[in-house]
Amino acid sequence: QIWFLFLSEMWERCCFYGMRAVLPIFMIEQLAMPKGEANLKYGAIQAFVYTMTFVGGFFADKILGFRKSIFWGGLLMIIGSFTIAFAPGTLFYIGTSISIVGTGFFKPNISGIVGFLYHDGDKRRDAGFALFYAGINIGALLGGILCFKLGDNYGWEWAFISAGVAMMLGLIVFGMGRNSLGPLGFSPLE
Repeated sequence: QIWFLFLSEMWERCCFYGMRAVLPIFMIEQLAMPKGEANLKYGAIQAFVYTMTFVGGFFADKILGFRKSIFWGGLLMIIGSFTIAFAPGTLFYIGTSISIVGTGFFKPNISGIVGFLYHDGDKRRDAGFALFYAGINIGALLGGILCFKLGDNYGWEWAFISAGVAMMLGLIVFGMGRNSLGPLGFSPLE
């Protein structure tokens, strides 16, 4: 179970940190924003991402459950990445907004499932979270390098396409491992 979650989170972090690596540069070079304005907008984007985790966590706890929140969050991240790639100049804010909402639903809820894998007092819990966080770090490294190199060498739309493809891989892995989770993460309404 932890390996499916590790790989899902690794690919999601590849998408997320890949986008983070290119957003300020893209805003300055492609959208012709002054550095100060781009930095402020980048900071606002990050603030909205972390604010949306409260909304995503609330919906998961009360309505959707962790699994559906992860699925819909990942799907929104894919749509957001491809929206920006389709028309980076005109659809940037729409695609970024969709990605923000998606991250808010994905980010807190996959960590929640990791927490439910282990009972209180289980000595494997620390090791499970250590492995899970290693996936975060590997994904962040891969995403930053991949999206920046593709964007810099082939055009910024390729940076956003690669972020979307990384998230697609994360959702595929999550889907492959969902049966191994048993009843974990189902909606409280089911």
